[in-house]
Order: sequence, then structure tokens, then C-alpha cells
Amino acid sequence: MGKHTDTWDLQALLHQDGVQLIVTFFTPAIYDDEDIPDLVSALWPSSYMTLDVKSIDGKEHNVQLYYDNSGEPAVMNVSENIQWSRSRAGDVTMLSIGTVEQKYFGQTSDRINWGHWYLSFLEDKSTSSVITSDVTARSHFSLGKPFPSTDDHPPRPCNDNWPVLAVSWDLGSVGSQAVRKFVSIVYDQVYSIRYFGHNMAPLWRNFSSGNVTAVLMASVKLEVIQNISELCVQFDQSLLKDFESVGGGNFSTLASLAWRQVISSTDYVYNDKTKERWGFLKEISSGGFISTVDVLFPAAPLLLYKLPMTLLTLLQPILAYANNETLIYGDNVPYNLPWAPHTLGHWPVCDMQPNGQEQMPMETTADMLILLAQMAPFSNIYTKYWPLLRGWGDYLLDNLPDPPSQLCTDDFEGPSPHNVNLAAKGIIAIAALARLLAEDGQKEAAKKYSSRLSDFTLFWLNKASGGNHYDRQYDLPSTWSIKYNLMLQKALNLDVFPPSVFDTECAFYQEKMTSYGVPLDERHDYTKADWLMFTAAMCNDEQFVSITNRLYRFATETTDRVPLTDWYDALTGKRQNFQARAVVGGLLSKMILK
Repeated sequence: MGKHTDTWDLQALLHQDGVQLIVTFFTPAIYDDEDIPDLVSALWPSSYMTLDVKSIDGKEHNVQLYYDNSGEPAVMNVSENIQWSRSRAGDVTMLSIGTVEQKYFGQTSDRINWGHWYLSFLEDKSTSSVITSDVTARSHFSLGKPFPSTDDHPPRPCNDNWPVLAVSWDLGSVGSQAVRKFVSIVYDQVYSIRYFGHNMAPLWRNFSSGNVTAVLMASVKLEVIQNISELCVQFDQSLLKDFESVGGGNFSTLASLAWRQVISSTDYVYNDKTKERWGFLKEISSGGFISTVDVLFPAAPLLLYKLPMTLLTLLQPILAYANNETLIYGDNVPYNLPWAPHTLGHWPVCDMQPNGQEQMPMETTADMLILLAQMAPFSNIYTKYWPLLRGWGDYLLDNLPDPPSQLCTDDFEGPSPHNVNLAAKGIIAIAALARLLAEDGQKEAAKKYSSRLSDFTLFWLNKASGGNHYDRQYDLPSTWSIKYNLMLQKALNLDVFPPSVFDTECAFYQEKMTSYGVPLDERHDYTKADWLMFTAAMCNDEQFVSITNRLYRFATETTDRVPLTDWYDALTGKRQNFQARAVVGGLLSKMILK
């Protein structure tokens, strides 16, 4: 069995008794920045499985194929009652399964238990399908018996004789010419997100003109799948070529993994109150939170590189919450903290009280100001929020250049006083805010912030200096850390810290290099993949390649075969925690500097 992965597909290659089967699973991760109906295929909740069969020994073989899935994807608990149905339009059959209760956002975890799972396929003389128990469907197929002529009668618990949506194909005699069959797998959530009391439907439903069934049926049409497949191939080839031209083959491979991971962490809805496209990001594997600012921040380089307006949609729900705009959605939750919020709630429900969240005051405040500054070439949305942004700037002025003891994004290390790296981010954020104000013609307001920069920077340079590097904490000799936040100065084309700071730090990192990268700081051997590539991007090309190759070696050699982690031991290559998180968008930091 062989595997191949890229930005949109996963292939499994199997051989048995002279027959080759290639199973390809793909989801169109080709989101576009514009809400163009012609590109709705990229917004469909559709994944596809194609089955390509051929003889590889020069002989003819009789081949039958089988696929099924239970109702488990549609339930939070397998004891829940489920129901099922089938429908047909022309040559398309659609089997569906879901809970009986259909209680929107009534779950007690981040596992959905409303909406329906759809399995669609083209009917022809080779096709049979049934909804029955797993044992019945599988035993009939394996024994060469026809499926039962009728579906089981619903409802019953998901784990009661495990009802499955089953389809089989009798291909007859297959030679060297490949025969292809395929299915479309769709989860229609009906509602994706609850935003402070208001249910929001997935964006693709806004394009369906109310005829959701027709859209789902169309998703399995042969010409639609061929068109989407071609779009995916073209998009993938363009993306990988771009990656390789900037960072080489190893970087291209890592970036393609990051692309898949970031896109799959997002969901897009139609905000029927503001008539806008909104986006939300899930903090996968580290809390299940929704729209966590310090997860969106490291994911942003990927979005800024290719999808800046999509980043805007992800910022809008956070800005609306911070600006006390929740009342129109049903729940009035006044946000009364002087710093930016950390998260909106637990996926998929936005209901976070200001004092109910983990606080990272300087981290999230600087993150939001920097993200809005990075968005400035694409959108002036920040002009709607001047009082809010100036309030955030005032918080930074009051707490710099020496940050108080508080959490930063690396919260697994606990609160950190006098944090040099965090101070650098805060100082850069003030510079970014000052520039936004100046470009808006608010010269005096800009001066309030820019006039403090030289003193802040001088304090940082003097207090953090460790000779051949800059310390992790002010006035704490023999400490060090990777100052990944300095990359933001280059991303924004600012001149806060002198070039010598970058030269000194980058040269020092080479001395601390291990088999799989540079540790986060002197206290532990672990590192973070996102921050490692932030760091690589701000160093010279030779150092960028050196760090990239070590991260690639980790991804290749680690024995933890899970979706790409961002937190691992730089000496052993063992995963510390986390997997499949959107923060790996930070691997594309070099793309936004280029």
C-alpha cells in the first residue's frame, strides 16, 4: 500500500491478485477570496472518493467494490437515535443519515449531532445500495449475495446493529483499461455557528437559492467532479510551484501540509444580519475553542499570502465582539476589558464572557493590531474601530517596555514576567498602530504612539542584551529564546529594531541548532514549528534553508504518525502535544516576506 498527499487529496494504492485499486479521497481546498457563485464548488461541504481499478498482470479479472459508513459522523454519542432515508433524481441516488432529535447546538462537546450525512453516487446497472446493519451489508457482499431489497426501517440507536449506508459495484471483467467509480460525501450542518444567540448557516447554503437538495445532487455529477478535480490539480500545481520557487522542495512539501491543515480548520457562514461572509477558526486539539486570536495570528501568513480577504472574514466576528456589537444577535455580552479578547467560545458556539476566558492581554492586543496593519493594503476595516484600536494602543503604552507577569501564546510555559520576545511584539504593534493612524491623516494621534518608540526600543536593547544574543527575560543572564516576534517588523516593513538585532539573534540560533531545529528557549528541548519558521523567515537564505530542512527531517522521521504537530522535542523528534492545528500557517512566513 502506498500513499500520496498534497494540498487536496490523499491516495491509497493497493494491489491484490493482479488487480490494482487506487482510492483517492479529496476535498476541494481551493477557497477563493471572492463570493463568486461560479466557485461555489469550492465552498460546498463535499468530499469525494474515487475508485480506479485495473488489471496489472495482463489478465482479465472479475471485480466487485464495496463502501459503507455508519451514522457515527452524525452523532455525539453512539447511543443516540438516528434515522435515514434515500432519494433519487435522474441517475443520482442520495442516502442520508442523522439524529432523530436534530437539536441545533445542543451538544456537550465539539462533536456535531445535528444536520445530515449524505452519500451520493451515480446509479447504473453495476450499482446496488442498501441501508441496513453493517453485518448484513458486509456479509451479503462478501458472500456474493444480493443486498436486501428494502432498507431497514428507522429509527434506532446508532450502535443498535449499526445501520450503514452501503453501496457496491459489480464491474464484471476488468482489464488493463482502468474503470472508475466515485461517491460524494457531504455533511449538511444546516447551521454551522451560533454567534451570541444567533444561528448562522454555512456560506454554501447562501448560493443554493433554497434548493439544498439540488446542490447536493449536483455535487456528484460526473462533469462537476471532473471540473472540480481539474481545478484542484491546476490550483495545486500553481501553489506548489510558488512554494518551491521561494523555499525549495522541502519547504514546498511542508507548506502543502500546512495549507490543508489551515483550510480544514476554518468554516464560513453567511451573516444574515450584516449581509456579509464571516469566517471562524477552530482551535483543534488544544481546547476546541473558536476564533482564538493567538491561533489565528500564527495561521495568518498563509492567509495573507493567498487569501487576505478570507483573513478579513475571520477577523470580523472578533472585532464585532470586542466592539460590543453582540446585541443584534440576541445575547448582549458587553466586552469591558482594556485589551483584546482571547477567544469567542467553544466550537461551534460563540458565547464567551469577557472574564471567562484565559487572558493574554499583551499577546492578543498586539496580535490584533498587527493583523489589522497587515490587512491595510487589502481593507480599511480598521477605520471603523478607531476608539477600540486606540484603547488597545493605550493598554500597550501603559505596559511597555517591560511587560508584567502574564501569559503569552506559549502558555504551556506558564506566566512570564519581563518577557523580551513579548515586549518586541508589543513595541512592533505600537509602531503598526502609529502608521495606521498617520496614513488615516490622524497625525497627532499617531505621534502619541510613535513618540514612545525610541525609548521603548532603547530600553529593550539595553535590558535584553546578553552579548552574543538577547536574553529571554530582562536582567536574567544566561537565558535565551528564539525572538520569533521580530519577524513581524520585516512583514510590516517597519524599522523599529536595528538590523544588528536580527544578525545577532540569527547567528546565535545556528549555535543552538539540533537535529530537528532550534529549541524555543534554554529551559526545554522542545520547539514550535510555527515559531521556528517565523524565525527562519527573518534570517538569511542559508539559515532559512537550514531551519526548514530540520523541520522537514522532523516531519519525515518522527515516529508520531499524526497530522502535523506544531509542538515537538527538537532533540528526539517526539511530539509534545497538539496536532492538526491551524498555527502551521506560520510555516508560510517566508511567502509574505517575498
